[in-house]
Amino acid sequence: MKKLFIFGIIFLLMVGFANNGFSAYPEKEVEWILWSSPGGGSDTTARTVGIPLRRLLKQPLIIRNMTGGSGARAMTYLQNQKADGYTLLFVTNTLITTLERGTVPYKLEDFIPVFLLNHDAHLVAVSAKSKTKTLEDLVALGKERPIKWGMTHYGGTDHVASHVFAKSFGIKYRPVVYQGGGEVKVAALSGVLDAFITNTTQIMGQVEAGNIKILAVMAEKRLATLPDVPTLKEKGYNIILGTWRGVCVKKGTDPEVVKTLEKYFSKATEHKVYQDFLKNNAMDYNVKKSEAFKSFILKEYDLYSKAIKEIGVSKKK
Repeated sequence: MKKLFIFGIIFLLMVGFANNGFSAYPEKEVEWILWSSPGGGSDTTARTVGIPLRRLLKQPLIIRNMTGGSGARAMTYLQNQKADGYTLLFVTNTLITTLERGTVPYKLEDFIPVFLLNHDAHLVAVSAKSKTKTLEDLVALGKERPIKWGMTHYGGTDHVASHVFAKSFGIKYRPVVYQGGGEVKVAALSGVLDAFITNTTQIMGQVEAGNIKILAVMAEKRLATLPDVPTLKEKGYNIILGTWRGVCVKKGTDPEVVKTLEKYFSKATEHKVYQDFLKNNAMDYNVKKSEAFKSFILKEYDLYSKAIKEIGVSKKK
């Protein structure tokens, strides 16, 4: 009877621990949803960090592309799943622009930031054949007439960066929207555009080939891959913008699960596979854990929200 009583107590304690979130995580496959297309910067980031991450999770990691609606389809999918940490959402700046434009019925608070994977600084670029050779030349041109500025989305991240740049320097610009980054580059090379916003992951091949010239970097400090290109901060304009990529989970996810994911992503980004990926794509190591990532997004949201309202595409009052 005494032994039975002891076994009963142990059983109840085990059940209690499980019910209070002490069960091991993860216990089954983890799904990671991306709103980007296969082969892009976000896709390659996820699949590269996913290599060491799988070993840490010790469970299958299913990476799934779910494009549509500037992230709306992927966000809706996440919000329709349980808040248990078994569905992750790969997020970029598009999280902010889609929420601010009212495309989805969600708020920033519906997503818990887990980990910032990288930050790909925006670059101000022109054709190498252009008469615009320096940042000062571009600003002077913008004083004379509106700059024909290429971009991929009206009200998107590259539009916001272009808008903030133009407003800071007191110049005018005319948005010229294309279907993708490839079309923007072709237009710039053919002389149709005066300038465009890009990232190292998208443009370094053209820079090294001598086809594209970078006038300035929107980063805290000069990039190792572009040591001779000044930052806007050096010029007296504290414009720090870029394409950032990270991971979120649904609001209501157990804090212990968030901490576990944070730990695993931190270790995965330190792995040589991911470090080599950053180096090969001309990106500096720049990660943030959950709380720091949250603060970063809130700061970005304020900037993007203001710019989107000024551009005139915000549906929020």
